[in-house]
Amino acid sequence: MEHHSAYGLNLDSLDIVIVDDSRTVLTMIRSMISSLKVARVRTFDRGDLALQAMLHEPPNVILTDLVMNPMSGTQLLHLVRQKTMVPLCFVPVIVVTAHATQKRVAQLFQAGAHHVLAKPLSAAVLQQRLISLLNDDRLMDLAGDRYIISGMRETLREKRSKLASLEKAREFHEQVLPQAKEHQKQVDNILNHEVIPDHMMPSYYGSRSQQIISKLHRQAEQQSEEMEKTPKTNQERPARSGSVGRYGRVSRRRTG
Repeated sequence: MEHHSAYGLNLDSLDIVIVDDSRTVLTMIRSMISSLKVARVRTFDRGDLALQAMLHEPPNVILTDLVMNPMSGTQLLHLVRQKTMVPLCFVPVIVVTAHATQKRVAQLFQAGAHHVLAKPLSAAVLQQRLISLLNDDRLMDLAGDRYIISGMRETLREKRSKLASLEKAREFHEQVLPQAKEHQKQVDNILNHEVIPDHMMPSYYGSRSQQIISKLHRQAEQQSEEMEKTPKTNQERPARSGSVGRYGRVSRRRTG
């Protein structure tokens, strides 16, 4: 296992190769990188031509577009990572794409990309990724006939598992939330002594819950009836004689 070829270098000592089939994009990215005062910048509008040049003079960093003809960025990445390409196989690759879907990004990382940047590209993000790359101490592992980033498969597997769990939680939430709201509404109606038609009883939670809610409903009605039958309190009864004095007490009048 070895570090990638840009690890530990300074920004001003980098030799960077840019590959994009759009000359406009090449000019733009070259301008961004040149402003960082790197040692050398080489540009190619075809992946096959870039590969031939890099075999003779391996750069420290490769920055390639994803969708190109006749050789795509994915094909260039796979070729560069072949163990027969030493020392080119240890050069870190940054892929730039306007199609950065979750699945595609994962595939690029599995193929050996160190970073994936989404278009439109900004100078600040590019500089940040290059500096991060210089301090990236992950090793390059030989997996079969090509090199990949150490621990990348485990990291992607863990992220897929987390994403799957989040998706299941989201689906469950979307399914249960409306039912939970309806259930709470029925409970609130019971507490407010409102009559609930049988067809409005929540069916999602099963017959057991329906029985409990019906029982609560009956108890609420019974309590309401008992309150209506309860005799009036002493304070509500009229005084036998005399007048209501201070603090509401009955004061008797003395006779004789």
